[in-house]
Amino acid sequence: MEADNIATNNYNVYIDEAGDEGFKFECNFGRGSSRFFVLSAIIVKQELDQKLASIVNELKKILKYQQKDILSPLHFYKMSHEKRKVCVNQLAQFKDFTIISVVFQKETLKEPLKVKSILYNYACKILLEKVTIFLKSKKAKANFIFEHRRNTHYDELETYMHKVIDCAQYVLNIKPLTKSQSKCLQLADIVASSIYQAFEPNQYDGDIEPSYYMKLSNNIFVYNGKCLGYGLKLFPSDTDIVEQDKYSWINDLLGNLSKELKNR
Repeated sequence: MEADNIATNNYNVYIDEAGDEGFKFECNFGRGSSRFFVLSAIIVKQELDQKLASIVNELKKILKYQQKDILSPLHFYKMSHEKRKVCVNQLAQFKDFTIISVVFQKETLKEPLKVKSILYNYACKILLEKVTIFLKSKKAKANFIFEHRRNTHYDELETYMHKVIDCAQYVLNIKPLTKSQSKCLQLADIVASSIYQAFEPNQYDGDIEPSYYMKLSNNIFVYNGKCLGYGLKLFPSDTDIVEQDKYSWINDLLGNLSKELKNR
């Protein structure tokens, strides 16, 4: 199994990020720091964990990975548009997982969030608040598996988590793994990177690509009929980002989810 402590109604939560935590922005979308930082979670029942993980094997077959590369993790950002579409299309066929993401528009952030470690920890706080709402609604507990970051001290992160949110009753354990150790973290990378592409202007003409994330829309966490603020949290303000013309696709996303909920 991808994670331990298998029991009825227990979940695994796989967490990965996209973008960077720097603040050296270039004019005209150059190669400086990213405008956005994304932290995403894939939530799956433990009994379905291996089934979800098997998507990675299927993707490597479809993408014609050579035998010498078969153990290498998938990296969404290195793929062509065509291969990215394959990844999100395959992942979207698996209905039994939930996506929660927080998106930070870094240019609008103020101190102390402009400190890398503080930004990451705060993003974890916001994300885990939303994951806790999901777990509470399911009367469930979960293992939290983070993509390993060299400069993150996970014992300190766990202490911080318990200090700032009431999550103890929902957490089985917290551990970091590399993408080579966890296929589901490779899928979390696809999710986080898909969301990142929907917000981050490219370096050539400042365009964005929301189609990947839109393909995964049916897996986004909806609570009390709402997606924004739960399955998708924008920071510092949901409204400020949604009202930007570039991100009008968010209203399309919310409209599609509303129609889907009515048809259920």
